[in-house]
Amino acid sequence: MARPAKFTADDILDGAARAIAEHGPGATIAQVSAEIGAPVGSIYHRFPSREHLLASLWIRAIGRFQAGLLATRVIEDPRDALLAQAVHQPRFCRSHPDDALAMSLYSQRELVASGPESLRPAAARINDDIWALGREQTLALYGTTGGRTADVVALAVRQTPYGMIRPYVRTRDKIPRWIDEAVLAAAAAILDLPGRASGKALGEWVRSHE
Repeated sequence: MARPAKFTADDILDGAARAIAEHGPGATIAQVSAEIGAPVGSIYHRFPSREHLLASLWIRAIGRFQAGLLATRVIEDPRDALLAQAVHQPRFCRSHPDDALAMSLYSQRELVASGPESLRPAAARINDDIWALGREQTLALYGTTGGRTADVVALAVRQTPYGMIRPYVRTRDKIPRWIDEAVLAAAAAILDLPGRASGKALGEWVRSHE
């Protein structure tokens, strides 16, 4: 009977996350090995290359982050649900700084284009559920997903929150709690733009911003 593996894939990914936190994105397999006390060969047995290891770490971190976004599906009010997605960014990254840093290693486009071939399909579909939920919530809030509406939601829910927390993620400084209030205030103001644009109906607002 084969002996159970001493180090699981998650153990190795945890070590990679700590190595990156300590040494930066250029962390080596040897440094990962030192973090968990595993032979280098044990790491290569599960992850055929350093790139494969780091890309796997990125995929795991994105999945953990997105779990909180997908949980907003149960919030009945679509505006509240989108605001919950926005504030999830600083809250998750404050509580999980290693995952936050891991998420900054790659972009989806980069991994799909040139990442390890065996991981490209997972990278390609990693945002599918989030985009689908976003479309549902956008449609419920505005009655449309056309024109610039999706851009408004993306700015409110993704781009603005990330812009506020990115400096802290990169330096691993703790994200101040007041950032949550700033994210909510900014996201709420952006989400309200279509409805208050000179009293125009949403459809007219969308057409005027094509």
